[in-house]
Amino acid sequence: MPMPLRIRILGAGVSGLTASILLAADGHRVELIDEYFAVPAVGTALALVPPAQSVLARLGVLERVRTISAAPEVGTLRAADGQVLATVPAGDALLTSRSELVRILLDALPASVTTSRRRVEDIRPLRAGADLLIGADGVHSLVRRSGWPRRPSARSHGVTVLRGTTPLAPPEVSETWGRGWLFGITPLAGTGTNWFACLPEHRTGSRREDLAHLRRTVGGHRAEIDAVLEAAAPQRTLVHGIHTVGGIWPVRQNVVLLGDAAHAMAPNLGHGANTALQDAQSLVQAIREQCGRSERRGEQGRGIPPDAASAVVSRSLRRYAARRVLPDQGWRLASEAMMRVAMTSSAAGWRDRVLSTTLGRIGQRAG
Repeated sequence: MPMPLRIRILGAGVSGLTASILLAADGHRVELIDEYFAVPAVGTALALVPPAQSVLARLGVLERVRTISAAPEVGTLRAADGQVLATVPAGDALLTSRSELVRILLDALPASVTTSRRRVEDIRPLRAGADLLIGADGVHSLVRRSGWPRRPSARSHGVTVLRGTTPLAPPEVSETWGRGWLFGITPLAGTGTNWFACLPEHRTGSRREDLAHLRRTVGGHRAEIDAVLEAAAPQRTLVHGIHTVGGIWPVRQNVVLLGDAAHAMAPNLGHGANTALQDAQSLVQAIREQCGRSERRGEQGRGIPPDAASAVVSRSLRRYAARRVLPDQGWRLASEAMMRVAMTSSAAGWRDRVLSTTLGRIGQRAG
């Protein structure tokens, strides 16, 4: 690698780990910083679509991910009374435990990546002595709030999400839309169920009490949901809100945002991890292209002169943003729209009639 850049990455989630592995493979000097380097305690599932799987293949971990993933062929969207509103093909997606994916990516970090476990409260020292700072520090990104105009904070949508796993086989693969709530059931690899629910904001600070509230809200509608909630346990449950980040340009000087730091989205289309993986690959590809151009122009040798490094980074970040802003923001807007449709209360009956009519006809024609 004739032109190694000095790169610091804040955040050891999916996008930060992916960028670290790929950049180190290209010979760059990478420091990855995180307060915990922790594997999520509850292994709720991510749906990884083929473009994201191609990134995992480049990382050399796709086959390992396949071994810990489920791959259902089809699922159903249902009304609260069990009526099938739509039959949805899985599209070759892998349902993968977030915990296991993070563990696999941590294991794949090359020894050349310097890891630093520390809490960061000021990003200015991170920029000192670095050609590039990557903010991969999530929805409440310190990098974004420190370096972008008007300090853009994440916005709450007044929704509580509960996610969990049970050791029992899933009674079905489905997502049920009620009046102001939804409940999803998907398989885990082997024997086990991943479940998730959204309902109007209600958090007590006790997962046991939050589960009890969820059972009161969605229980009694469908036997399949009741069976999953019967097996749900507080120690295998996560409770959090939904926060999203408005549209921003993810590049500023020699700083770039990846994943949720740039475009945190509602979970309703299941695309957050997919865009995070694709962001990381796109950034690395843009840097590789610009380094190649600089090499051909004679900007090579031991390290990079400051002016050459700055030019490479600037051109790389412009190219990255041009490639990723539209798809990332498109997924963000579509996910929020889907959340509003799924969580409607007053228009739930109208929604169900429209979906069963239009999507049902599409399914009949496809069959």
